[in-house]
Amino acid sequence: MTEAEAQDRVIKLREEIWQRNHEYFILDKSEVSEAVRDSLKKELIELEKEFPDLITEDSPTQRVGAALDGRLPKIRHITQKESLMDAFSPDDLADWEDQIRRALDNESAVLEYIAELKIDGLNITLVYEDGKLARAVTRGNGIEGEDVTHAVRTIESIPFKLRESKNINHSIEISGEVYMNKASLNKLNAKLKDEDKFANPRNAAAGSVRQLDPSIASQRELQIFCYGLNRETVEKLGLKNQTEILETIASLGLPVNKEHRVIKSMEAADNVLSQWEKKRDELLYEIDGIVLKVNDLKIQHDLGSTAKAPRWARAYKFAAEQGTARILDIELQVGRTGAITPVALLTPLQLAGTTVSRATLHNEDEIHRLDIHIGDTVIIQKAGDIIPEVVQTLKKLRPKDSRAFHYPKNCPSCDKPLGRPEGEVVHRCTNTDCEGMRKERIEHLVSRYAFNIEGLGKETIDQLIDKGFVSDPADIFYLTDNEFSQLDLFKEKKIDNALSSIENGKKVPLDRFIFALGIRHIGRETAEILARRLKWKTEKLTIQEKQSISSQQSLFVEEELEKTLEAIRLSEFLNTLQSYTSDELKEIEGIGEIVAKSLADWISNEDHRALIHKFENGGVVCLLPKGTTVDQIFSSQTFVLTGTLPSLSREEAKKMIKDRGGKVSSTVSKNTDYVLAGEEAGSKLDKANELNISVLTESEFISQTKNGT
Repeated sequence: MTEAEAQDRVIKLREEIWQRNHEYFILDKSEVSEAVRDSLKKELIELEKEFPDLITEDSPTQRVGAALDGRLPKIRHITQKESLMDAFSPDDLADWEDQIRRALDNESAVLEYIAELKIDGLNITLVYEDGKLARAVTRGNGIEGEDVTHAVRTIESIPFKLRESKNINHSIEISGEVYMNKASLNKLNAKLKDEDKFANPRNAAAGSVRQLDPSIASQRELQIFCYGLNRETVEKLGLKNQTEILETIASLGLPVNKEHRVIKSMEAADNVLSQWEKKRDELLYEIDGIVLKVNDLKIQHDLGSTAKAPRWARAYKFAAEQGTARILDIELQVGRTGAITPVALLTPLQLAGTTVSRATLHNEDEIHRLDIHIGDTVIIQKAGDIIPEVVQTLKKLRPKDSRAFHYPKNCPSCDKPLGRPEGEVVHRCTNTDCEGMRKERIEHLVSRYAFNIEGLGKETIDQLIDKGFVSDPADIFYLTDNEFSQLDLFKEKKIDNALSSIENGKKVPLDRFIFALGIRHIGRETAEILARRLKWKTEKLTIQEKQSISSQQSLFVEEELEKTLEAIRLSEFLNTLQSYTSDELKEIEGIGEIVAKSLADWISNEDHRALIHKFENGGVVCLLPKGTTVDQIFSSQTFVLTGTLPSLSREEAKKMIKDRGGKVSSTVSKNTDYVLAGEEAGSKLDKANELNISVLTESEFISQTKNGT
């Protein structure tokens, strides 16, 4: 065979294989057996081996590439990825629909929903450029995820090239869920040692996709269902609802789960969930509920999102799974604020797809309420991602040698007295220098939503403390290679990675720094409110930052880029906090009296102020969120948006208001300060005129934001 003849044959073989794959994976039918598909692929492999110049990147034989030799690179998403809020009962659904109607200011609105199966897998975004698969990215933190293109390319149901471009000449993002069939998981686990077996298909899918060697992923029979498109593509194609999105994805050649239906009520949604709860075992793959979405895309856009999740969707989960286990012992955990939490050590049981051997008992009162003895058989419950908890004691199964648990008077870590503040159910260690508290504070500091320092797990932190290298959270930023070299399993590369992660962590977003301090009552959302609403003295900070730049061939090049950022030095951070009284803090919306007192008490402590200075001397600076330095001209003012604005989207207008200290409400009342009205403004505008509330056009609104009046 000449090369020209081979080229002709190769082209025909590729087209035939893609067509057969499309029939098998997308249309769920095939006119030929799997053996025939394998035979075609074998012939193509042999021809490409004989004529290597004919090999192209999009050939079906090129699914498995070379193994990566390091950590997965991070990629920024084109559009931010969100998580879904959960619902567990018909009451939850009723509350959600009520929220939708209030947000739309239409109590009698006729709403249509689409119910899709909630696949138990790993969220993946596929990016196609000029119709060709460019990269695949995990959800990560929603802003950026890990590049797993090398592994995802091995999934046979994912085409390298879209079947119909539909004049899409821009980057298109397709959201999906990579999963593993139950049978495939059983086959995989049969080959693994007991300690390496996967507890559920989701863990197996996630572990396979993150393999550095794509040949491993290729052997694990991964599959995908796709369900979402980025807004730019939706708008360019003029799609009107989620049903059309699913139809479009299928027409592009990607797998879509066909078990979806349009429903008209929350009662119908509950029926759908009940039906699938009975039939879930018949499916080839695992599901943990259904996803409900408002079908109309315009209504989705009007409802928008919270900081974390879309308001137009809910994950309606199956009833919390329960099981029974025996309590082998009860141990006490010391938290970073000194809270003592009792934890039951259990005989292992499978619950919600995971092996459970520990469950929280919350506090002493809960132990008495449930009448728990060591040795008891108890009912364990796990709902969604909530920590397993004991919900009932089966007293008839209580053995003769069971023993009651008596709460100790002293801390299990430092042996200092425990206290129970008046009005609280939690016991706390009274020793501020308790080693257990110190360990928890340091673990909290390096955790994902704080400084996010990789390579410093619990065991490493224990060693650092035991060897005297670290005694407080700020000590992390003074560690050297000499100290790391004295830890178990820390060789040159691991030391370099840890030090690099620590160095990168020195430029930390302000809200993460506040959260990392571990102040009582200040979680992530409260930390973000403080970061945005307090008046910080800022400065311009220029840093050099390595970034991965992707080309259309999905290659990544590390470049040093200079960035100018708004930052605050920690001495000024301290000055700002000290300038606020507790009364002033509690007047800030979203703070309240408890948080204000906790923050004021914390900052008045001399040791805490010294810790802040120690962070600063260690090189830590805080980066301000965008919009923080904008004058807070709308402070304490409430806006309502109505109608279609000429140039701003609703989300853009809301962000401009919030960045300037304002609040956005869905309903007009006497407490409303401004109504921002666009074209086709409805009853909200009428209500504003009736109450004599100031009405702004878009141009007037923009003028105010620029002039500060």
